[in-house]
Amino acid sequence: MRVCFLIFHIGELGGTERATTAVLNGLAASGGYEALHLLEVVPCGPPVFPLDPAIQRAHLFDRHVSLLGAWPRLAALTRRYVLEHRIDVLVVVESTHALYAVPALMGTGTRRIVWEHFNFLATNGKRKRAWGRRIAARFAEDVVTLTERDIALWRDHARPHATMTCIPNIAPPVREGVYPRESRVVLAAGRLSAQKGFDLLLRAWALVEGDARGAGWRLLIAGDGEEREALEHQASGMRVEIVAARAGIEALFSEAGMYVCSSRFEGLPMVLLEAASFGVPVVAFDCETGPGEIVAEGRSGVLVPPGDVAGFAEGMLGLMADAEGRARLSRGARVRAGAFQRDAIVARWRALLDA
Repeated sequence: MRVCFLIFHIGELGGTERATTAVLNGLAASGGYEALHLLEVVPCGPPVFPLDPAIQRAHLFDRHVSLLGAWPRLAALTRRYVLEHRIDVLVVVESTHALYAVPALMGTGTRRIVWEHFNFLATNGKRKRAWGRRIAARFAEDVVTLTERDIALWRDHARPHATMTCIPNIAPPVREGVYPRESRVVLAAGRLSAQKGFDLLLRAWALVEGDARGAGWRLLIAGDGEEREALEHQASGMRVEIVAARAGIEALFSEAGMYVCSSRFEGLPMVLLEAASFGVPVVAFDCETGPGEIVAEGRSGVLVPPGDVAGFAEGMLGLMADAEGRARLSRGARVRAGAFQRDAIVARWRALLDA
């Protein structure tokens, strides 16, 4: 069987890129496929996350293109690549690209799987993402979601003809080690955008700094994005440091006493899987979708109603005041990460691809 994953590009430090690389590497390691391809719309430098050398990498364009403006060429080039390489299954990474990739393969006999990386209700204001989901629901053979909750959203809003399957992202290997009880670092990471809700986190942090239980704790935010200047202004005068995103974030997780996720919406946040694998207790908004399927309330972290800034602050403060509770949640986080390890998730992908 020849399998191809189609993605916009693989060269950024993002959850979608990391998840795609992990699945492709897992499939390559498991063996049994005649060929595995990674087809990028445009290249963006070398992969940030190492890619198995057995995976054939190619691209459609040499420079950035508009998905709508270049629709005919995107469809034609995708179809040509699939036919020339006799691809049996095309996995379309991120539903926006179903807009051209799914119609492009009509009549070819190639199976089309669309892999959703957000949730059905999350469009980031992009109509083409909503249109891509409608096309995927109607014309693709399969749609893969990251959460069971998202399957319900697709069924409620799109009435899909496609077969719906939930396959979560792969967590990093569970790290052995002793939880650093003396750490007073609260870590957050992600793109500095409205989606990630760092403005809400900073509002909650202002409440933490006004409470004696938060004494000595500091907040470290790792990320880049369009809201950096506004967030730095909001954080002025507080015990907050905003640093650039980096591939080697492992050192930050290993030194963190707590991880916080303030997102307004998600798919299945990779950072929460990373936190679990490092045994870092979590406080997260129970947003649509993802945190509720990773964080085990009271066993690996604390879930707060979406947008409840005061509740988020109290979630942090409660853990800050309870070193034994943090250590207990750390142990539970590592147990939770075990459900998302590579072999189990790759087995689910193989079952889908080979069906």
